[in-house]
Amino acid sequence: MKLPDDVWQVICDTLDKYDGLDCRNLPELREHVEKHAQITPFDGGVFIADGNEFDVFVVPEKRGKWAIRKEITKFLAKLAQEHSKAVIKIYPENETSMRLALGFGFEPIAKEGRQIVLERPLWVA
Repeated sequence: MKLPDDVWQVICDTLDKYDGLDCRNLPELREHVEKHAQITPFDGGVFIADGNEFDVFVVPEKRGKWAIRKEITKFLAKLAQEHSKAVIKIYPENETSMRLALGFGFEPIAKEGRQIVLERPLWVA
């Protein structure tokens, strides 16, 4: 699935901010993500998953304005059909994402490099 340009910009901004990687001129990275990751779009962003590990990216104009609980709950239910737990990795300075993850029941279990690894058990409804 193709990533919308505005979402790709958010991904690049995130990689630049936390990893110092400028991906705007790396079409091969975008092609790799589009070819190998599971991309689940929603109004204003996407979930990008590799197995049970995922990220969520939201375009700036939709932050704080989208039906977050509904979208994440729906995505986690879909993930639960194939996995018993969900995994995310968050940089500790990304306080907004950390607050969101903790609010959805994710618990820190480890540290991988600079990122905190969080898990949440999943169940099929």
